[in-house]
Amino acid sequence: MGLMDSLRTGASGLGAASAAIDATAQNVSNVSTPGYTRRSVDQSVTDPIRRGLVQVGQGVTVSAITRDNDGLLGVQRIDAAGTASRSSSHHGALNRVELLFDETQSDGVRSHLDAFFDSLVAATADPADEGLRGAVLAEAEDLAAAVARTADDLAAAQTQFADEADAVIPTLNTLLSEVAALNDQLIAAGGASSAPDIADQIDRRLIDLGSEAGFTAHLEADGTATVLLGGHAVVTRGEARHIGGDIDGLTVQVDRGAVRVKPGGRLGGLADAKQAITDYEGQLDAFAVAFTDSVNATLSNGFTLRGFPGVPVFAFDAIDPAGSLTTDPSLQSADLAFAGALPAHAGDADNLAALLDLESQALVGDQTLGQALSTLTNAVATDVATIASVADRDAVIRNDLDALNQTLHGVDLDEEATNLITFQTAYQAAAKMIQVTDELLSTLMDIT
Repeated sequence: MGLMDSLRTGASGLGAASAAIDATAQNVSNVSTPGYTRRSVDQSVTDPIRRGLVQVGQGVTVSAITRDNDGLLGVQRIDAAGTASRSSSHHGALNRVELLFDETQSDGVRSHLDAFFDSLVAATADPADEGLRGAVLAEAEDLAAAVARTADDLAAAQTQFADEADAVIPTLNTLLSEVAALNDQLIAAGGASSAPDIADQIDRRLIDLGSEAGFTAHLEADGTATVLLGGHAVVTRGEARHIGGDIDGLTVQVDRGAVRVKPGGRLGGLADAKQAITDYEGQLDAFAVAFTDSVNATLSNGFTLRGFPGVPVFAFDAIDPAGSLTTDPSLQSADLAFAGALPAHAGDADNLAALLDLESQALVGDQTLGQALSTLTNAVATDVATIASVADRDAVIRNDLDALNQTLHGVDLDEEATNLITFQTAYQAAAKMIQVTDELLSTLMDIT
């Protein structure tokens, strides 16, 4: 082995140590950068050459600066991001409507129902008293308003969820286009091993796509990502398909036409909350119909203070029973049919007693009016508690996977400090070898 061989070997060691120091500097600089993956130097022994009967080493070769990455863990993190975002979004959305059914609130439907029947009880003291009758009409108006207000608030929540979903869709198309463009850049650069920064950018966007709408991905060998929605490829290498739709489903154009897919992620959580509210609206409508029909039917069996047949107090539109529930503004207290027979005597309260009996009758399926409202309140509370537990579990899974990724592929400053000392020592040793070899060459040249 000649001095020139030693010089080349030392130079290769100097280059390898320098590359390792550069990678370490990059790691330390990006320790707080979201989505950054640790870099490391791939190096191998340079093929030796034969000098006579001897294989002479040629030092070290730096093949690439790579990013620590696990494709399977990456896919799991995307899936977990979508699942956690969906349950969190669902929980947050239902939290907004839970207070509408809080029976401890004085302005809730249940409190107004109780107040309505309490006013009927008070009227039994003197069925002909205009003040007591007026109180019944006032409570009837308040109850109808509370039911309609609750229905309107539920409808407004659904509209808000739909608007939030509509705002997400342009973001999804932007992210898909960015992934396709980054795929092209990665291919042009020679793959993830040659362009780890681009691969990191793809990973961050895949997490965002999973979080926003439950997209999944398949990571190819070169680091490019094939993005999937409901099993349909929406990004393939440099090509991205346009996504449309609304809160109820996303549409994607495939070879056989448009396909509608149920979203996941945050968008899916909003859709889940919208469906839950639709169920609540159905229960509130059932209450409004049963209450109105039973009260109006009972009133029609009685007679007013002036001896006329009873007339309805409540009315609604069958298209939206709860949201349209109201009272007849033309009614006067004397129009309430408390009497049970003609002539309507001042003390006749037979039909008033029949109205009071409605409170204990099973009018909404096998439930009383109060039980139906309590069932609705319990359903909301149970849904919120259940999805809160699911959201907590999903968040733990996501955080565990993120923590595992950070442990395996993130930057550990203690480890980088140790590596820096090692690479610094290697650099100094290689430099010393070059210095010594140069001195020996100078000595040899002086001799010759």
